Amino acid sequence: MLTDVDWGNVWIEQMKRHLESGNKKECASIWEEKESARKFWEMSQRNNQQRARDVISGLNISPESRVLDIGAGPGTLAIPIAEKVKHVTAVEPSNGMIEVLEENMVAYGRNNISIIRKKWEDIDVEKDLDGPYDVIIASFSLGMPDIRKAVEDMLSVSSGHIYLYWFAGNTSWDDHSAEIWPDLHGTEYCTTPKCDILYNVLYQMGIHPNMETFTLGRTEIYATLDEAVDKLSSHFSLESDEQKKILEQYLEKALQKENGNYIYDACSRRVKIWWNTQDN
Repeated sequence: MLTDVDWGNVWIEQMKRHLESGNKKECASIWEEKESARKFWEMSQRNNQQRARDVISGLNISPESRVLDIGAGPGTLAIPIAEKVKHVTAVEPSNGMIEVLEENMVAYGRNNISIIRKKWEDIDVEKDLDGPYDVIIASFSLGMPDIRKAVEDMLSVSSGHIYLYWFAGNTSWDDHSAEIWPDLHGTEYCTTPKCDILYNVLYQMGIHPNMETFTLGRTEIYATLDEAVDKLSSHFSLESDEQKKILEQYLEKALQKENGNYIYDACSRRVKIWWNTQDN
């Protein structure tokens, strides 16, 4: 029976299989280099400024709100949110992302952001955080090995709304990986858990959240094939020149070409899941 399924363990096992299938690098490690983090920031400003505005307009915030941004990256949400609230605590483990976030704090005059340089699963909620927070947001940063524990820690420092953004079904990235993974790593590709598992974990925790699906488009443009291979090597967990050659041959066929550039279209279905902790 479905009621006998421990969905928290389903998440743990699928995350484990995802890593064992050849994903040797954790998500945060991809952004250790400042150049990569800066490119991510520039891409978000070019493609997703409207998405950031939409996210912020849907948050239950006021000028007195204290916000916790988990997986804040270069400040895609933290920077604009900080203009509207009392304080933002940004949790971010990647050195490259933190460097760009700090630069953005200076450039945009945001002195009400504090940074905690840790992965969420390594946070000591009593020692590292200054809760409670009126709003907690985790935007596409739910690659935690134990999502039940991650949510429990969020609940322990929440006095209001929690907003989670994640993936609804396979992404174009998953489709590319499924096709090329056996050639690169000799194994079948296993995706990260998606929103169906996340929802069931929340339901078993007694949380009955709101859900809204939407499509998010993201375009990455590379001037040359070599640049595409270089930038995507970390995502495909490449370690050898032979693997890079395989990726080069694949991208030559898979990427769109426009005005001499190579275009990667990362449009995918996403989900917003949110609830008021005072109602559950």
